[in-house]
Amino acid sequence: MMTTSVEQSIWNPRFFEQGGLFDVFHLWRDWFLLHPNAFPDLRALSLVAAEDSVAEVRSGGGFPIRFVKQQRVMRNRRNDLGWHANYQLRIFLTGEVPSRPDNWHDFFNAWTWIYLPKLKAAINSRHFSCIDETSEFPWKTGGGNRSREQDMLTLFDEGGLLVVTDDDGLWDLLSTRRWQDFFREYGTNDCQRVMFIPVGHALFECALKGHPRLHASCIRVNCRPSEFSLSTREGWKNALATVDELAALKISRRTHLRSPDELHALPIWGIHGWHPRAGEDAFLSDSSYFR
Repeated sequence: MMTTSVEQSIWNPRFFEQGGLFDVFHLWRDWFLLHPNAFPDLRALSLVAAEDSVAEVRSGGGFPIRFVKQQRVMRNRRNDLGWHANYQLRIFLTGEVPSRPDNWHDFFNAWTWIYLPKLKAAINSRHFSCIDETSEFPWKTGGGNRSREQDMLTLFDEGGLLVVTDDDGLWDLLSTRRWQDFFREYGTNDCQRVMFIPVGHALFECALKGHPRLHASCIRVNCRPSEFSLSTREGWKNALATVDELAALKISRRTHLRSPDELHALPIWGIHGWHPRAGEDAFLSDSSYFR
């Protein structure tokens, strides 16, 4: 559920207790509570990725993921460093994810590698393919404008949401933005007809800051949530592994999702349990948000 604004560098080991958008983190609640006073360091995050992730955590290029301290690179040195200075290429070719310590944005990015590892690898692999098409080995170009495909990947990576459902009617309500019908149709988020799995680490960061009008960029994962066994931690991890694999396969298909226009914007505070006013008629009637 949306909470009050927090400072970017203040650690709260109980951040997951607000539930809603943060429900996925309950699977690792005991681990967070082992770090009561400060952000877990990058080595600790790398160990979780290696030992307690939903599936094997590797880059799009097949290298084990490690979170390393991000170094500031001056623009005039980027060409000399070549692909080492490119965030996605470095991940793809080494498994190293440049990250800022004591930073919520990069902490949540690290954690999405832990609970959606195959999807994150698929995003990374597709970024590499886009770069490889426009830059010859050893990829020393100094940048330039991203393609619409790369814009889509970045938008989804930062603010994405997986809508897990086999209900065509429900998906039609979402894709045509009939919000009042949509948010009333499924009732509470009881994981029977639909599950919402956040992808974008910026969503978590914005929620912590108390962003009042937060939208996610959605894709559908076509499977039946009621078939998952969610009564145990292992059951939840298995469900996430299934969703992760299906979402990765979808992102990997470069014939689809070629621009941000193919993502579906969802006003996530309409999801029951994610905002204190979710389900209220007056709230759902706010056309400036539910547009």
